[in-house]
Parts: sequence; C-alpha cells; structure tokens
Amino acid sequence: MTDHQVVSPQKKTGSTAIVVIIGIVAVVIAIVAASLGSKVHKLNARVADIQSQLAQAKTENVQLQAQAVEAKAGSAKLQVQVDEAKAVSAKLQAQLDEAMASCAQLQAQADEAKAGSDQLQAQMDEAKTGSAKLQAQMDETMASCAQLQAQADEAKAGSAKLQAQVVEAKARAAEAQAKLAQAESLIAKLQQPPQAKK
Repeated sequence: MTDHQVVSPQKKTGSTAIVVIIGIVAVVIAIVAASLGSKVHKLNARVADIQSQLAQAKTENVQLQAQAVEAKAGSAKLQVQVDEAKAVSAKLQAQLDEAMASCAQLQAQADEAKAGSDQLQAQMDEAKTGSAKLQAQMDETMASCAQLQAQADEAKAGSAKLQAQVVEAKARAAEAQAKLAQAESLIAKLQQPPQAKK
C-alpha cells in the first residue's frame, strides 16, 4: 500500500478566518462611509442655510444702500448699518467657503472609503474562490483516502483469508506427514523376515 497525504482541516479554517476578517473590515468601512455621508448631508443643509442668510443679508444691504441714497441727512447712521451688513455678509461668506471646503473634503473621504470597500470586496471574492478550490481539493483527497482505506481493508481481509488457508494447509501437511510416517513404519515391519519357530 502506497503512502498518501491527507489535507489538514487547518487550511480550511485559515481560509475561513481570512474571509471573516475581510468581511468585518468591509462592514466597518461601510459604516464609516455611511457616517461620512450623513456629515455631508448635514453640511449641505448648513450651506443652504448660510446661502439663504447670505442672500437675505445682501438684500438688506441693497435696501440699506437705497435708504442711504434717499436719506442724505441720515447717511452716517445708515452707513454704519451698511458696514455692519457688509461685515455680516463677509462673515457668512467665509463660513460658506469653509463649509464648502469641508464638504469637498468629506466627499473625497467618502469616495476613498468606497474605493477601499470595493477593493476589500474583490479580495473577499478572491478569498471565497480560493476557499472553494481548497474545499474541492480536500473533498477529492478525502475521497481518495476513503478509496485507499477500502482497498487496505480488502487487502487485510484477503491476507487474513490466505493466512487461514496457510494454517489449514500446514495442518493437512502435518497430518499427511504423520500418516506417511505411520505407513513407513508399517512397511518396515512388514519387510522384516519372519522369525523361525523354536
């Protein structure tokens, strides 16, 4: 009987562990991407609100400028209000620019996270394919082992049967040898000359 190698279940366990780890990392990245998406949505709402405030401030600025033109006598007071409105408008514009920059940064992070998720998904698919291939090889090896075991059992059974036949043949040979010795002894007695009677 030739030697054969059995594939250890540890290879299957290792492949399954890799698939599980990659799946967990993909879920974590998906959660992070969802969180970033929520932040982007909030920033978009904030940008819309700031834009509305900016438009309102610009409208007030225009109205104040019109009032300044009409009321030349009170132009100093209105000019202060115009300056304040301009300051508010500039502040809101700065906030809008900052919000837009944050939005762009978060969008880039979301895109990067999605790319990483896609890459991990590809690695997971590749790991699953490798695991399936290893499983097929293991099944094939186990089938070969079962076949070799059956052949070994059959050979053992045949060997035991032959051993019994050998023992029986030896017993018959011993019996025949005894009978032959007995026959030779009888022939020897018969070949002896008869003794003379006194």
